[in-house]
Amino acid sequence: MEEINAVELLREELKGTSPHLFEVDEVHLKVNAIHRLKTVLLSISQDEIKSDLFPFLQDLIDTECDEVLFAIAEELGKPDICSLCDSANLLEALEKLAQSDETVVREQAANSLRNVCKAMSESDVQDLFIPLVFRLSSSDWFPGRVSACSLFSKAYESAGSHKEDLRKKFLELCNEDTPIVRRAGSKRLGEFATHVEKPYVIKEIFPILKKLAKDEQDQIRILCIESLIPIAKYLTKEENQLHAIGPLLVTSEDKNWKVRLTFAKNFAELADAFGKEITDSNLIQTFSMFLNDSEGEVKDAAIHSLSKCLKTISPERVISYVLPNIQSMYVDASSSFKGGLANTLCAMAPIVGSEVANSRVLPILLELIKDDDADVRLNVAKGMIKLAEVLGTDLLSEGVIASLSQMTKDTQWRVRSSVYDLLSDLGAALGKETFQRNLKDIFFGFLTDTAASVRNQGILKLGDLAESFGSDWVIDEIIPKLNDIYDQDKQGYLYRMCVINAGIEISRGLSKSQINAHIVPIMLKACSDSVANVRITVCKAIKKLVSTPEGAAVGANFKSTLSDLVNDSDKDVKHFATVAEEAI
Repeated sequence: MEEINAVELLREELKGTSPHLFEVDEVHLKVNAIHRLKTVLLSISQDEIKSDLFPFLQDLIDTECDEVLFAIAEELGKPDICSLCDSANLLEALEKLAQSDETVVREQAANSLRNVCKAMSESDVQDLFIPLVFRLSSSDWFPGRVSACSLFSKAYESAGSHKEDLRKKFLELCNEDTPIVRRAGSKRLGEFATHVEKPYVIKEIFPILKKLAKDEQDQIRILCIESLIPIAKYLTKEENQLHAIGPLLVTSEDKNWKVRLTFAKNFAELADAFGKEITDSNLIQTFSMFLNDSEGEVKDAAIHSLSKCLKTISPERVISYVLPNIQSMYVDASSSFKGGLANTLCAMAPIVGSEVANSRVLPILLELIKDDDADVRLNVAKGMIKLAEVLGTDLLSEGVIASLSQMTKDTQWRVRSSVYDLLSDLGAALGKETFQRNLKDIFFGFLTDTAASVRNQGILKLGDLAESFGSDWVIDEIIPKLNDIYDQDKQGYLYRMCVINAGIEISRGLSKSQINAHIVPIMLKACSDSVANVRITVCKAIKKLVSTPEGAAVGANFKSTLSDLVNDSDKDVKHFATVAEEAI
């Protein structure tokens, strides 16, 4: 049989000359063929790769559509492909792709060039990769110069004697008249700076950074903010104080709201990069002004960022700068701002201490509890446990208890569920006596909530409380409540099902005799319920109960009743009764 040449087969697939394969007018078939490039490489020699495959790929680059070019750029940067090919061949093909007019092709080619550089020896980087960077940097058309901006940091690592020339060329691109090239340079400025020796960062990088921070293009000013994050992490506190903080503060006063928005969005990362001391002395006062910014999106971004970086700010600065701005404007703020504010205030409580939390944080949260937006109320409910950790029982004032009670009647079931979660968590945190005195009656409302999700989540929380507070509390407080709801609710069978499931959940902490005395009667009562769904639920519950060590000992109590249910008129009851009977 005649041997098939893999390159020729690839050529036939892409050019549509094979009578045995398929016509390739559709782009996706060509793309699929390119993605089989590794298979082709594994089946041919190095000489064929150089003399046959890469000339063919170069021809494709000159003639094919952008989708195919993107696939070629993607494949040539994969580690498996790099290990099978000569670097010079890869660089030649990717250099051409890096000058494409199509942005996605150009960016993918640049990313692949970075990957190829990683796999190259230091001598090859100096002999092959760095000359490529200089060629792209000096291209007549902007696409090549744009692509070059992303290659300098990789080239610099192994540049040797070429470092000065690379720095000079990169700074030239950042200072170009063409905005798109300056933008590409600004985007990579922070990354490049972290590869450059610190004296040159201060002497050469910062002058251009200060200039770009005042560029007429707002997108370039935005990129300067993002570039300062890695630069600040790279430099020492003293170096940041002298050189980096100035350009950043310039952007905080920008007339374009999108620039201020970027500052606000990235504040948590900026605070982390600059450190607590500089954040306290230079950044927080500036940042707190964003909380009162004239643009709503800036305010929203600021409050959401604040919750992520409170640990980087001293309590004194939070109290003196952040809280006053919040107190002065939250009433008329957007729902997004209030939602972020709820999260921030709850996270703030452990930082500012009990006195400030009680006098200045809690009053705002009590107002937010009443907000028209459900997500705002939800965020308050989810975060209030953090206040309990700070205030303890002092949290449970009459106003707070009344607010929690009101929230269990919220029209949004997610809010009600979160409040019941909170009540349970407060009970675990503050103790049984406090729960009994202030929260018990509110919490037990979940048993008759109209939403199944609320009841089911409440049952799980009830089980946790039962284990925490002990069997005596279960017998004295929960069992009478369950019996009362079951006996009074002859119409709402869903609540009776809830009682059954709750009974099984609380049995986890009971002894055999306690289960026999208090849980079994509820189950037996439910076995004769007039509603089939209740009988199905109790059969499932019995199966679950007898699968536990303590519950298995009381299984005999159900044998007679289950024998009757096996002959029930409802086929589903029959099925689940049979399953439960077999489990005993």
